Amino acid sequence: MAKKSGAKITKRARVPSFWPVARKKKKFIITTLPGPHPKRISYPLGVFIRDILKLVKTQREASSAIKDGKISVDGVIRTDQKYPVGLMDVVNIIPLKKVFRLVPSQKKPLSALLIPDDEKNLKLCKITSKCSAKNGKVQYGMHDGRNILAEDETGLKPGDVCLVEIPSQKLVRAIRTQKGVKTLVLQGERAGLQGELTEINAGTMIKKSMATVSFGASTSKLPLRLLMTIGDEKPILTIDRGE
Repeated sequence: MAKKSGAKITKRARVPSFWPVARKKKKFIITTLPGPHPKRISYPLGVFIRDILKLVKTQREASSAIKDGKISVDGVIRTDQKYPVGLMDVVNIIPLKKVFRLVPSQKKPLSALLIPDDEKNLKLCKITSKCSAKNGKVQYGMHDGRNILAEDETGLKPGDVCLVEIPSQKLVRAIRTQKGVKTLVLQGERAGLQGELTEINAGTMIKKSMATVSFGASTSKLPLRLLMTIGDEKPILTIDRGE
């Protein structure tokens, strides 16, 4: 079997700023290999369980736990500690019976949120592409790299969000990105904040699509790509510790 390309380690000084790792104590750290999420907004699975969840003390212990099949991501056992986990991924620590969802929080694009057991088979996926497939089917490309075939035209478009059953990839519900819906800021100074989408300004070949979001007493105009619809009036899944 051919090996995936890319370096297996990187200098700690070069890792994304939101990784909570010591930059000067050691020189190198494992990095993410090519996968469903970009390196700049993901964690290697080994770093996630060692430095975020603090379930182990060393990378050797993290690697051993992962290779033993004790961790699943989106319902699939992953055995490579460099596998990238990112936005809305559901990580199940099987021996501890604890399930975490990766969500933006406190100005960081990713943080671990403990979720109820009945949500471990559900995930929000943002549509990034859409194309026609054979036999009249429609193929949707999601933000986490998965592709889902729909039997018929559903009227969904890039930017809309689907509630997906994992690992079966069954479309449970669709949430269209439109005025009045609940939205989540994914990156930047307001990462993790939830607000109401009040206006959408379509983009052009030069300008990006923008949206106006109300956060109670204040409003902000943000790029639509940095927002994710999470429900009509309230989140349909556990998104923060207050829900």
